[in-house]
Amino acid sequence: MGSLRRNVDRSAPTMKRFVISALVLCAACSAAPDHVATVREFESLKNTGQEDATLELFAENASLHFGPLGSLTGIEQIREIHGYDIALRTQLRFDDCHQTGEAVSCRVIETNDWLSTAGIASITYDETHFEFDDDGRIASVSATLSAGSLQRMGAAMAAFESWARANAADEYAELFSDEGAFVYSYVNGEKVLSLLQQWRAALVAAE
Repeated sequence: MGSLRRNVDRSAPTMKRFVISALVLCAACSAAPDHVATVREFESLKNTGQEDATLELFAENASLHFGPLGSLTGIEQIREIHGYDIALRTQLRFDDCHQTGEAVSCRVIETNDWLSTAGIASITYDETHFEFDDDGRIASVSATLSAGSLQRMGAAMAAFESWARANAADEYAELFSDEGAFVYSYVNGEKVLSLLQQWRAALVAAE
């Protein structure tokens, strides 16, 4: 009986270590991936114009949603808007990022040459929401402009469009598809910036 007790006592620490190890492993398995790190990587790659590396973070059928500014679906359309942003020297700053389950939300501030030429220092997306697929790639991004940013953007776009239709109708029409949708691309980024600069010069001359 004493021998049996000694054997049981001897095995107790081993069993305890096994239980603790199992609990640690289970906790590690159930922990959600650090999607905030992926969002931060996206911010860095996007701001340094690293196209291929940026696109590798997205699922093939990923989608981007910008409210009244429109939506894009698929990696090729995302590639085109990335080129457009490069042409405009777009910079994004992500603040207050937090993860809830498999999703990440951030406040985003954007600057670029389109905005500065239009007289807008920056615009703010009060909430930019990232969803991820099972492989940890970005499946969708939904960005909501602040009311003030939407108002400033709308006023600038309306004034620019009015001038462009009256003074550079052919060049302005080239920015759109046959269906009337704006075409995002590096080339169109350069074209729209050139037209914006002409518009701005006309405004200054008229003062």
